[in-house]
Amino acid sequence: MEKILETIKDRRSIRKYKDKEVPKEKIKKVLEAANWAPSNGNSQPWYFTVTKGEPVKKVCNIFYDFAKSYIPDAPYIPEEKKPAMLEYAKNFGGAPVHITISYQTYDDEIKTEEALMAASAAIQNLALAAFEEGLGTVWIAGHVAHEAETKEILNIPDDQNIAGIIPIGYPDMDPPAPPREDPKLTEKVEWLGF
Repeated sequence: MEKILETIKDRRSIRKYKDKEVPKEKIKKVLEAANWAPSNGNSQPWYFTVTKGEPVKKVCNIFYDFAKSYIPDAPYIPEEKKPAMLEYAKNFGGAPVHITISYQTYDDEIKTEEALMAASAAIQNLALAAFEEGLGTVWIAGHVAHEAETKEILNIPDDQNIAGIIPIGYPDMDPPAPPREDPKLTEKVEWLGF
């Protein structure tokens, strides 16, 4: 338990990467970990699209175009953070590879929601495995993940949605741990029958 808890606590969202190629074997290892995520009824409704080069640039352009129109006027983003956020938006911190996790959608809304939850578990496994391989990741969702053009660039079929785009590479930063809202779990846990 100590090792996995240490990995969970030490992993960080990385927003700046070294200009260094990620070996395909390392990518395969993190994909294997993602593929072992839990899923409702063992449905395994996730799919992985691994990109580098031109598709990465095109997806970054979508993200940057939206960020330029959104970040400058976003009232909840502190002014001092906006320039760095816009710079990051240009190319996801220079990550050489993106892994996009998509999931199957269904006519049944609950089943689709469960597929998203399973894909999210796969993303967590991927991020932890990448950290163990000396790689950094960050989970990108929001506008770029919901844009039809993104799905088109990545050849994601209409019956799938994107759970996240994960830039992956060798970290060029070592951010501190963000504070936990309830580190002692006194407010976020309710014990029943204990």
